[in-house]
Amino acid sequence: MTSAQTLRTRRSREALVDEGVLVVPPGHAGVPSHIETSWRRCVGEGVPADPEHIPYREPDDVSSVLSRAAGPVLARLRDSFVDVPVAMVLSDASGCIVVRHAEDRRQRSAMDRASAAEGFDFSERAVGTNGLGTVLVERRPVLVRGPEHYNPRLDDLTCAGTPIFEPATGRMLGSFSLACAVRDVHPLMAAMTTDIGRQIEERLLDEAGERRRRLVRSYLAVDRAAEGAFVVDEDTVLANRQGLVHAGPDLHPLLWRFLVEHGPDRPRRMAVPFPDGPREAVVEPIRDRGRVGFSVRLLPAPGRPGAAHAVPRGSPTGAGSDHERLHHVPDVDRRLREAVRQGEHVAVTGADGAGKRHTGLRVLRSRGAVHPLVIDASGDRAEWPAAGEAAARGVLVRRAQALRGGDLSALTAIAEAGGPLLITYDEDHVDDAVLGVIRRHAAVVRLPTLAQSREHLPALVRSILADLPHPERATRLAPASWDLLTAWHWPGDVAELRTTVVALARRARGDVVEPAHMPDELRIRRRTPGLLERAERDAVLDALHAAGGNRSRAARALGIGRTTLYRKLREFGLG
Repeated sequence: MTSAQTLRTRRSREALVDEGVLVVPPGHAGVPSHIETSWRRCVGEGVPADPEHIPYREPDDVSSVLSRAAGPVLARLRDSFVDVPVAMVLSDASGCIVVRHAEDRRQRSAMDRASAAEGFDFSERAVGTNGLGTVLVERRPVLVRGPEHYNPRLDDLTCAGTPIFEPATGRMLGSFSLACAVRDVHPLMAAMTTDIGRQIEERLLDEAGERRRRLVRSYLAVDRAAEGAFVVDEDTVLANRQGLVHAGPDLHPLLWRFLVEHGPDRPRRMAVPFPDGPREAVVEPIRDRGRVGFSVRLLPAPGRPGAAHAVPRGSPTGAGSDHERLHHVPDVDRRLREAVRQGEHVAVTGADGAGKRHTGLRVLRSRGAVHPLVIDASGDRAEWPAAGEAAARGVLVRRAQALRGGDLSALTAIAEAGGPLLITYDEDHVDDAVLGVIRRHAAVVRLPTLAQSREHLPALVRSILADLPHPERATRLAPASWDLLTAWHWPGDVAELRTTVVALARRARGDVVEPAHMPDELRIRRRTPGLLERAERDAVLDALHAAGGNRSRAARALGIGRTTLYRKLREFGLG
């Protein structure tokens, strides 16, 4: 590859790469290999060379592990850099800037012009080669000088970056960079950046050691429970031997998310979700130096010493393995199985994307209808089979709210023929005549949205994988990938989760799905909702539950219009 001694060009970055030419500062005879590799990645992924806007999102909570560890180190250095035209920048693992210190006014203005401030996305996919995002990709220290940056906004800056790893696990938490004007570069800039990164990692190690010591002390205080005991904080879960039967890579994200949203402020008995189903437990908050954790002690079933008590309405007992279940929510699964056992036709309703079709096909398969006839009532003209054929093969009627006139007579004939029949419909858009026919011939079961049954997400993921052929069904998710799955709000409901899991499994082909393999939107951490927002979200969920999932009735109970309720549902990720 050749290089050009040019600071600025009107030709696109993409054209320069295609022609084998990179823009480099004067005095540099060649282009470092990591810069060339980074530029080619950017071009291959279609990163805009000079976007109108650099993506912005709310930065992660400032009390995160990385920010807490870096705080004292950066505070000490701020005094040393008070008259030095250099900026200190810290990003999280996704490339979002969480901390920026620029004491010199001139340097601060330069950083502002480049949008290098808290909340801006400096991942390589967002702005191309730079001292934060490229570090995260290369997983090693990187020096990016002036026009070696992919984005021309950064051409006047030189940035030395280094990754920050969690010492105990080797997990990358983010990156740190020193940035200054090209003319102000110091020969020891890269070495100083690496040294500051190691100081932050030492703080992480000290904090982790003390935090784990406090966690172990809390664990020892509750480890008298015979049925299972857990101590959980944002990074760790400890379990006694009896509790290990409930453990798995999805245990921590499932427990922690639930406890953050629903954990009590004093000891309280409550139903707690576990990968193998909800359990009755006593939950107690643990507070130490402003940090929050929880202890969880499982309770024995009444009259059954030695066995943890499953929540009666959600017990998966008798439901079989994940592959055999008709639905991932135990209570729904129980009602579906009871209808099948009684030989009843079944109608399932729920929000768009709640998984009505997949659930319907599972119910029909459980009744021997492996290849049922499928009738979509929303089409121009539904083709109804003869009653004999319908009884022999089984029928799935989709979007039954669109049925009219003669279609209702045809549906009645099929229902009375006695073969397996499954109906799906949208309860918010069905009129009384259609609903009357449906309820006359079928047991109605409402499917909850994923947001309403988030504690059952691990069981649903395992069920989706179990339905796949080999080797996809052997795919496993790393613990950090489970974190990302449980943190995402799933606006597309079960359908979106199913599409995501199937795509991941097809790529992994039986291997482990790491966070780097997850979709970009899942790897961007969302902000933690405030107390008021959580209270509003809980009120919406309570209203939906009281209304049996009917959104019109829920809106009336809340005293708001249906349009407002739909907007709130989207805001809160409730579908």
